[in-house]
Amino acid sequence: MQERYTHILEKWFITEPAMFAVLCMHELVPETQMSCPLRSGKKKLEYNPDIVREMSDNALEEAMRAEAVRLLLKHPYERRPDGCSQKSMGLGSNIVIGDNYQHPHLRIETPEDFKLKKGMSYEWYAHMVEQKESSGDQEGSSDKYSDLAELWDDDELTVQMINEVINTIKSWGSLGGNFAELIKANMKAKINWRNIFAGFRASIISSKRKLTRMRPNRRTGFDNMGSVRRFDTKLLVAVDVSGSIPTESLKYFYGVINSAFKYGFESIDVIQFDCGVRTVQSLKKVIKDVAIVGRGGTSFQEPIDYAHENGYDGLVILTDGYAPPPSLPEGFKTGILWVCENEMFLKQHKTWMEKSGRVCVMQIG
Repeated sequence: MQERYTHILEKWFITEPAMFAVLCMHELVPETQMSCPLRSGKKKLEYNPDIVREMSDNALEEAMRAEAVRLLLKHPYERRPDGCSQKSMGLGSNIVIGDNYQHPHLRIETPEDFKLKKGMSYEWYAHMVEQKESSGDQEGSSDKYSDLAELWDDDELTVQMINEVINTIKSWGSLGGNFAELIKANMKAKINWRNIFAGFRASIISSKRKLTRMRPNRRTGFDNMGSVRRFDTKLLVAVDVSGSIPTESLKYFYGVINSAFKYGFESIDVIQFDCGVRTVQSLKKVIKDVAIVGRGGTSFQEPIDYAHENGYDGLVILTDGYAPPPSLPEGFKTGILWVCENEMFLKQHKTWMEKSGRVCVMQIG
């Protein structure tokens, strides 16, 4: 395996610089107990010698490509959908790869195999697979996909190393075009919805769990039912499009919205506001092209009142913070998360923002 692996990497040094760089970050290690040919995580690329031995050189190279793409998308290190099993994560990751990249000598699942929409995120596919598993509709080898995700764990340091590879790549080889844009899009502005919503969403989402015997209870095994968390929160995201917001910041704001789909949200309502509510959209997938309407003064009372009148569970306001603090309507029960454009604005407005909700700043890069 070492000789075949080295031969492929040497060829990639010229033809596939992105995949070459990301695989070189990982140590090649044999593992005979796993049921998949290759898997990555924990700074290792593990392989099963018995399975790899039977693979053609073309199939082995495509298996290496699949792992390199998975690493560039950072599935093993950053993106672990809440409520999903290892099997669902591994299979969801494969579906994204199969949806975007051709592997003629290697069987990789596609959305069509599961009657799912094309062009969705890894987290969305993982949740859809989890739902099929819970309902008994999903068939296939659990061991293979569970083994595939066995090494996956959040690792911010490795994420930053992969981001550095992505930032410095000049030629994407066979990953050019739409797939390169997909990889780069994962680095755009975001917030860590899982961490930020730890307290904000507790009363909103914790009661919306579905009991299932397809997953064991952590303490008592299959004797008691486990649960799967569904992100069916009625969430409103309000984008400040007033004249004080630069166009570049608006791009980052929508990057924050797109990042929510990575954490399992299936639908998000979005409004643009300045001194009034200008547009209303219901998004079910990442949005690329955005028309901005408004660019006047700012009134936070507009999104507050809109969320209250329409019964939203949570309200996320993306803003620079420059406007008078709003008044909460009588009986207002919507949880608020203020997302500031940068640390400077956070320091300026944090005191009054915290009187009505939680506060965080965008992560860019």
